[in-house]
Amino acid sequence: MKIASVIILLFISAGCVGSHRVSPANPATTRPITDVDPALAEKEYWLAKPAVVEVRGAFDPLWEACEQTAHEYRFNIDRRDQRSGLLTTVPMITKQWWEFWRKDAGTFYDTEEATVANIRRTIFFQFKKDGESFSVTPKIVVEKESKVDPKYRQDIEGPDTYWYALRRDEVLEKKVANTIRERLDKAAKARASVQ
Repeated sequence: MKIASVIILLFISAGCVGSHRVSPANPATTRPITDVDPALAEKEYWLAKPAVVEVRGAFDPLWEACEQTAHEYRFNIDRRDQRSGLLTTVPMITKQWWEFWRKDAGTFYDTEEATVANIRRTIFFQFKKDGESFSVTPKIVVEKESKVDPKYRQDIEGPDTYWYALRRDEVLEKKVANTIRERLDKAAKARASVQ
């Protein structure tokens, strides 16, 4: 009886093994997980993507509102290039869960992510002339710090740590744009009350 049970189990298990063949509808994965387009790690790739929001207005008030908004979100200005229409901030390490007073993460997930890894954000305000007025599109690139494993250090030239781009923070981009609009509205009301 025991021998018959063992033989039946062997046939059943052999049938199970054969039934897991790869079907055309569900092909086997042949690419390794690390086979990723290297362009995705560059901030230029993410900056080239279309903006999710824009704000319109006269150039000077728009520029000033962007600078004030960056400071409100605790970012320091890095580059002011009015001729090419680019205002950028210094990359800033993203807030962690206990830093409730900071506003530089778009979602709770972003805050959790920054609590367990070194994550930073940079704001790029891109200005464009539209007829008589101007528009600005805030784009926020999220980057993560990576460290070279010491066992590979001797084979690699360059720094021990580096930053690579993960994505854009579109939620924070919308919040920043709303803050810019509020500042423009407030400034327009202040000018109207003086006149």
